[in-house]
Amino acid sequence: MSLQNYSNNPIARRKAAVRRYTRNGIICVGAGVVGGAILALMSSHVFLLLGLIVAVVGGTWNWMKVKEIINHRD
Repeated sequence: MSLQNYSNNPIARRKAAVRRYTRNGIICVGAGVVGGAILALMSSHVFLLLGLIVAVVGGTWNWMKVKEIINHRD
């Protein structure tokens, strides 16, 4: 274990990036669904649709970033 934030090892950097984008994708999907459902219960059902749009767009964006990192060839 080193004290550097970023390793010089490209594989370790890609692993860290995959973990980061996976975590961001899970948070984005969860927040979009739960936030949309809570707002839909409190006011209008339009917010449910907006929450689902946020979940799909955020999840897709982060999934594409992970896919790009995994398919990277040196």
